[in-house]
Amino acid sequence: MLQLKGIYLYLRSKVKQMKKIHLLSITLIFMIYSCQKKTENHIYQQKRLTGNEKTKLTSNTLIFEKDSTRGLFKITYKITTINDSISYQVFDDNGKKETDYVKDNQIDLLIKYKNKVILNKILIKEKFKNFINENIDKYQLAIFNINEISNSSCTFFINICVPDSDNCFTFNYTIFSDGSEKIIELVNEIED
Repeated sequence: MLQLKGIYLYLRSKVKQMKKIHLLSITLIFMIYSCQKKTENHIYQQKRLTGNEKTKLTSNTLIFEKDSTRGLFKITYKITTINDSISYQVFDDNGKKETDYVKDNQIDLLIKYKNKVILNKILIKEKFKNFINENIDKYQLAIFNINEISNSSCTFFINICVPDSDNCFTFNYTIFSDGSEKIIELVNEIED
C-alpha cells in the first residue's frame, strides 16, 4: 500500500510538470504568432472647433499612427490633420444654429512587400473624387484602417463623410504586391 501511494505521488508530480510544460508551450506559440503579426497603434485626439475658433485651425496634428507587419507586407501609416477646414451646420441644446469646423485629414502611407517599398504616398479625399457626385469640399476623410491582408495584396477600409452625419462614401482601397492599386466603392445599405 505504501509503495502504491509512492507511485501515485510520483505520477502526480510528473503530471504537474507536464501541465507546466504544456502551458509554457502554448504561451511560447502565442508569443511567436504575436510577433509575426506585429501591430502598433498610437491614437491621438482630434479637436472640434466652433464658431469663430476657425482661425485656430492652422497646424497639422497627428491623430493616429499604426505600424503593422503581416506575412510579407509591412504597413506603416499615420493620419494627420491638414489645414483645410470643413464647416457644417449644427443646432445647440437651445435650438440655435451654429457653424462648426473640423480639419480634413490625410494619410501618409508606406507599404513594403518583401522589404521592398511598393507604395509611399499621401492619400487625400480628392483621390476618390470620381466616386463622389457632390461637392467634395463638404466631406472629410474620416476613417482609414487595414481591412484585409493576403499573400498578394492588402486592402484598406476608407470612409469619406460629411462631419457628424451618416452621409458617407465607403471604399475598399487595395494595393497589390506589384504596387498597383484598385478602388472599389462599397454600396451603403440604408436600414428601414
